[in-house]
Amino acid sequence: MKALALLFCLIGQILIAEPSVLTEPAPSVEATADQNPSSEINTLFSGVSSSTGLKLEFTNLPEHPYVGEIIALNIKLTPVDVASGNIEYTLQNEEGIRIFSDTPKRSVKEDGIYDTFYFLVQSASVRFPDITAMLTTSGATSETLTGTAISATTLSPPTGFANVLADKFEVINYKTTPYNNESNVVIFTVKALRCNLSDFSIPNAIKQGFESKLSNVGESQMTYYAIIPNTDKSLSFSYFNLKKQRYEALNIPIVVDDDTVSTGQSDLSPTDARHTELKISAAGVFVAILFGLFYWRRNKWYIYISVLPMFYIVYVLLPNQNLCIKKDAPVYLLPIKNGTIFEMTLQEEHLEAEKEVGEFVKIHLSNDKVGWVNKRDICTN
Repeated sequence: MKALALLFCLIGQILIAEPSVLTEPAPSVEATADQNPSSEINTLFSGVSSSTGLKLEFTNLPEHPYVGEIIALNIKLTPVDVASGNIEYTLQNEEGIRIFSDTPKRSVKEDGIYDTFYFLVQSASVRFPDITAMLTTSGATSETLTGTAISATTLSPPTGFANVLADKFEVINYKTTPYNNESNVVIFTVKALRCNLSDFSIPNAIKQGFESKLSNVGESQMTYYAIIPNTDKSLSFSYFNLKKQRYEALNIPIVVDDDTVSTGQSDLSPTDARHTELKISAAGVFVAILFGLFYWRRNKWYIYISVLPMFYIVYVLLPNQNLCIKKDAPVYLLPIKNGTIFEMTLQEEHLEAEKEVGEFVKIHLSNDKVGWVNKRDICTN
């Protein structure tokens, strides 16, 4: 009995000292879930959206472009912090325009990323493309920005229009040489700003084409040739100046030089032969002065010094060597790779060679024409 009474006393003390686990409410399901590690991570990032929120919008859309004009299509992308990632654009459903530069020009500012695409307007009815941006690092994609439709102005050009529009179009050098008994070939280099040089064409030329062409959205450059009647005193054409909103005429005077083009793209000025004559004359005068000083002062050093200008005169005046040119060798108008071929050799010929420019040799043909052949077409034996 004493043992039983002692046991009841101990149980009573426990009930008085601590709340009973039998009477404590059971933990809720929500409280248990809070202890899960993945739940803790979700709670930590509960304020961050799972989407990057990429947003596109057009800015400064062209309003009144011309057919043939290169226009800028500006796109603003937000948020700005995605600029560090690789952004790919999808452009589709455009009409009346074609992409001129696949890689956009980018400018990152505080309020967004500004990407500029360039398009060439091809018809009077224009629809800008639908554009979607994707961040390749995360795969996040923006909503599609729907392109709008506008109308472009078709020019009514005057006679002599060369079919190009530009902010600036400048002939920087030129040269005219005989082509045959009835015609001359005019070769000139042009620099242009915001211009589609591929459409350039001179009305009424007998034959014409590009010798070289470098097309960029900003500054472009080309070397062009046109064969015209030798009765023409000038080569005239016009272009449309986009900044001044008017046609501007360009005029290349015909100054025939019997020498052919001497340095391809970099030197088309018709003054090379005259410069050579002036150099020979100057060297001759220098030699005469040195001989005069020798007879006056009887100092042999004047004779020694005169050897150099005399050597130059002899070198320049030496007759040109003859080269063996293979049969069916192409003769180029200019010493430029993939240049215009105006003649082929009908048989193996020995022709007068004058100078070399890179891989090309300047030759005089039997019909009094002058051209360039590649060194690989020179006979090896």
